Amino acid sequence: MHSSVAAPLPTPPAAVSADRSGMARASMALSTVTTLPALSALAAEWRALENANPVSIFQSFDWVESWATTVMVPENCAEPHILCGRDGAGRLVFLWPLMRTRQHGISVLRWFSEPYAQYGDVICAADQPVGDWLAAALDHLRQDRAADLVYLRHIRADAQATGFLHQRCRVGHLDEGAPRLDLTPYGNDAAYEARYNSQQRKRRKKIRKWLEDAMGPVSFTRLPAGVQAEAALDRAIAEKNAWLEERGRQNRIMGSNRHKEFLKHLLARRDGTVETILTAITAGEKPVSWELGFRHQGSHYAYLTSHVNALTDLSPGRLHMDQSQRLALADGQKVFDLMVPYDQHKVSWSSVVTPVEDYYLGLTARGRAYGRAYIDWLRPLLRRAYYAMPQDILRRLKPVLRH
Repeated sequence: MHSSVAAPLPTPPAAVSADRSGMARASMALSTVTTLPALSALAAEWRALENANPVSIFQSFDWVESWATTVMVPENCAEPHILCGRDGAGRLVFLWPLMRTRQHGISVLRWFSEPYAQYGDVICAADQPVGDWLAAALDHLRQDRAADLVYLRHIRADAQATGFLHQRCRVGHLDEGAPRLDLTPYGNDAAYEARYNSQQRKRRKKIRKWLEDAMGPVSFTRLPAGVQAEAALDRAIAEKNAWLEERGRQNRIMGSNRHKEFLKHLLARRDGTVETILTAITAGEKPVSWELGFRHQGSHYAYLTSHVNALTDLSPGRLHMDQSQRLALADGQKVFDLMVPYDQHKVSWSSVVTPVEDYYLGLTARGRAYGRAYIDWLRPLLRRAYYAMPQDILRRLKPVLRH
């Protein structure tokens, strides 16, 4: 990881108030949603809480409900376990979207929709003590014997839950970063253009010229929802898989039909708080690159970028990223989020990198033993070895790693 990512976590705030057994604790009521009908019934309250507070798209109702209806099938061995907190007036003020899964013979609570979700956090009303709610929620999980382990991945340093988790849980040794571009300094397209140096401008002009000389005029288009967009998404995912295959890389969800169904569900959705957009660059009327992004609360999430694998050496993705960021700026977005992992190719497209960490807490002896053996020791070792392997070795190992 680059040294610019390795910023320290902020000093955690007090995780719980001095007296959780007083009036505040008495007015806290927790319940657990474990079925899809019960989840759907929360739509209005969830969106009201979401709209009043900063929330990652991956904990938005649209995202969670869409994933539940398209991906959460019995054969996935996952079930909802969403903690809901209400105040003394019965108002929904706290949500912890979790799901229960099985891993290596133990029961694990994870962020709802993992690994599709790129960030994890709770949703808590601004007038509520998030630490108290998390403490009460953990007590609730222990009393219910809900699982052996709570394993929470991709927690940003600026997440609502970070302070509490940093105090009460074990660190999962991820040491990652979430890069994003702050668009607010750029009042218009000319101001955005000024962020480039002369070498970067020449590079983009060369890419465009190469594509035009090889294939024809270049254009950037937002595709309307419908048959055309769905076909483009199929092609984008196929090219992404070809790119991964050539490099021997693993991606648990990219080759899944459920993944495509989920993305198409969001692409067609018109209600709620999430906007899904699909853009394409064509050269001579032939597509060369795509980006599927989500808009939520002023942030554009660049969820899937892809290009024709045979054109990798022409770098069409570099031209596409420039156009996507300009479109986000023109549409009034404040942030262009490139998300984890913090790869080298994202450096020139971002201005801020937020530290990201995993946390876990064993709720039983089995969960604690698993956490120490796998999360503390084995997983970091395997992760370092995987990313250090040359591409030719990864390609040879890929059939084995799939199983």
